[in-house]
Amino acid sequence: MARRPVLPLVVAGVLVPTAVTAFGFTVYGDEITGALPFTSSAVPSSHLVRPPSKLPIPSRPTATPEVVAPPPSPEVARQNVASLFASNAVKGITFAPGTTDHIGRGEAVQTGVGNLLGGVPGAVVTLVAHAWNGETTSHRCDVLAMRRALLVRDYLVARGVPAEAISTQVVVDPVWGPPSEAGPQVDVLVG
Repeated sequence: MARRPVLPLVVAGVLVPTAVTAFGFTVYGDEITGALPFTSSAVPSSHLVRPPSKLPIPSRPTATPEVVAPPPSPEVARQNVASLFASNAVKGITFAPGTTDHIGRGEAVQTGVGNLLGGVPGAVVTLVAHAWNGETTSHRCDVLAMRRALLVRDYLVARGVPAEAISTQVVVDPVWGPPSEAGPQVDVLVG
């Protein structure tokens, strides 16, 4: 028996499947190319994803405008001042007898009145400054009362109350017996 060479059979066994595979890719290449996530053949430009020419700039959140409540009316301001006095158990801004120094809740009440009246348009404010008869050795209690009224007036003007909207009055009250614990006061009337 003659021996047949094995090498041609091995080469044929390798070459024939390669040819069949190449034929298969040639015939079915379009279908295979479309199914692969990558390709070596040219892809039509309509299927290409182009990067943007400009990167988008992220928009900044816009600030929501704050809703500002309108200032209170003079009537509401009057009620607020009366409520402030009532909650502090005083009739006005209190002062130590014989001085222009605040006593008790006087300074806190003055600050509260300034906060309440500072932005009220059209409010007319009357300051009624009280002094007690015999409160000073000079017996010029009206001068002391006016000094107290001017201190409160200047404070309110500094808080935004127009100076022309403020008027002052002086009252010298007769006192019988020892002065009260609260001391004399400056009433704040809002109209």
